[in-house]
Amino acid sequence: MKKVLFLIPVLFCFLISCQDKQVIADLEAYKSQAEIEELNKSVVQNYWNGKWNERTPAILDELLTQDVIHHGSSEINGIEEYKQVYGMYLSAMGESHIEIEKLIAEGDFVMSQTRIQAIQNGPLGDIPPTGNEVSAGIFTVFRLVDGKIAEEWEIMEELAMMIQLGFELVPSSK
Repeated sequence: MKKVLFLIPVLFCFLISCQDKQVIADLEAYKSQAEIEELNKSVVQNYWNGKWNERTPAILDELLTQDVIHHGSSEINGIEEYKQVYGMYLSAMGESHIEIEKLIAEGDFVMSQTRIQAIQNGPLGDIPPTGNEVSAGIFTVFRLVDGKIAEEWEIMEELAMMIQLGFELVPSSK
């Protein structure tokens, strides 16, 4: 009987110890995930600042994967195509500034809410320079792989931007 009474506290301590180990392991996993999410948010912050505030094309090589995919009003596949499109916007939109309003991370995904301001002082595709200042909100969801942006889904206030560039919204004559 004494042996059984002695085993009860030992078993109780063992069970408590195992539970503590599981709690500690869960906390460590949570901490590790939070660190990854913070790193991913800093990658996205560096991407926006480098791309529009510092206007540094090299940021693309640093922070995008070679096979990056951009989903937006048009799809961009691969870093070389991405660089071409970015180069067109960079030469068309001078004095650019982007403000990061929100960054939210979950796992490998980061959502950003930003506002970009620029002056269209160069041709933008078929749109000749207007000298107009534009301001547009952008919502982007990024998927990161090994600390680099592998995919992004973007919604931009393009209609507002076109109106600011002098375009008029006219109903079709159908």
